[in-house]
Amino acid sequence: MSHNSKIILRYSQYKSILDTYISLPEFQEKATETMRSKRVTITSLCNYLGDSGVTSFTECRPQNVTGFLDSISGMSSSTKSGKLFILRHFFNYLYDENYIFFSGNELFPVIVSNKRDRILSFYSETEIKKLISCISNHTANGKRDLLIVLFAAELGIRSGDICRLKISDIHWERNTIEFIQFKTGVFNQLPLLENIKFAIIDYLKNAMPTCESDLLFIGIKNNYQMISASQMHSVVSKYFTLAGIDISKRKHGPHALRHSLASNLLANNTPMHVIKDVLGHTNLNTTRVYLNIDFNTLLNFALEVPYENNN
Repeated sequence: MSHNSKIILRYSQYKSILDTYISLPEFQEKATETMRSKRVTITSLCNYLGDSGVTSFTECRPQNVTGFLDSISGMSSSTKSGKLFILRHFFNYLYDENYIFFSGNELFPVIVSNKRDRILSFYSETEIKKLISCISNHTANGKRDLLIVLFAAELGIRSGDICRLKISDIHWERNTIEFIQFKTGVFNQLPLLENIKFAIIDYLKNAMPTCESDLLFIGIKNNYQMISASQMHSVVSKYFTLAGIDISKRKHGPHALRHSLASNLLANNTPMHVIKDVLGHTNLNTTRVYLNIDFNTLLNFALEVPYENNN
């Protein structure tokens, strides 16, 4: 059976939102087969959610989406990536319409269209140091931005988790940052590095807006609510430009910093299980797939690591 064969929506509570989405003006010029594929993919999602006891999109959580993806894992790489693009756009729509509290960009920051193209964007240790050094911590925004970049570049925290970090997630007595990962629902504990500890203290004392929220990062312009993933992307992208780093043909948001950390750890011969823990993965195979990058490029980056002659 074709993956785009007609399927029946078995849960009527999803029909109104699905029909409204499919009828968006931006889709009016799309080919019939393209729209059929969108409807089939989203209908399959709705049926899965209904079967799982999720009665509305407002009850949907990232773990439900992960479960749906597992249910279609037998599809070819190209077919599955096509569905991921559809889902990313659809969840961005749900987020923009305030049905859910997470976006498609948070769920799927990177979608690989072809396994042979699985060369994710990453930057050398020299480039990362250059990026960090160009951030001035003499202003409130600079102190905030530095902390955001450090969380992504030196701890590898996902942007969706950085947005949601709470002051209470910082455990000074244990020198750790502990939180439930937004994407996976899995607990993660990371070391509170000295430079990050000082950056947190500086931010809390001298830059954080005064309010009663436990959130670490809040936006004054959005009524002291959680900063968005798009705001974080703008912050990181700005400093790539200010640092004069070549971003052509490379992603330049928080996810690129996370992937760069993992890639540079690999280049420095860090054991795979250590990289797995840094990334907050529960399965070593996930880390292996995540690090399936261009070997020659990685080898060139490894040349930056000083060679010790033990003879």
